[in-house]
Amino acid sequence: MRLAAFALPLAIMLLLGMIPWLAAVLSAIIGLCVSYIFFAKTRNALSESLYEKRAAKAVNPDKDADAEDAEVEAGLAKESKGKA
Repeated sequence: MRLAAFALPLAIMLLLGMIPWLAAVLSAIIGLCVSYIFFAKTRNALSESLYEKRAAKAVNPDKDADAEDAEVEAGLAKESKGKA
């Protein structure tokens, strides 16, 4: 559908005798506008699925990294107590 939103205006402009590079630029702008306005639902669904996949990976944190972070925090806590 997005390709058609670009190709159809391009074909029409080329048939009308417009300069090819100008027709391509204008068709790209028209295609982007049509995509943005009429295909928002598809774009949002894709965005949500990517977010969900990313969030699912974050649920399983690395246990070694957690242990290392705890050690670093414990070391920082000891240093701050020693300075106080």
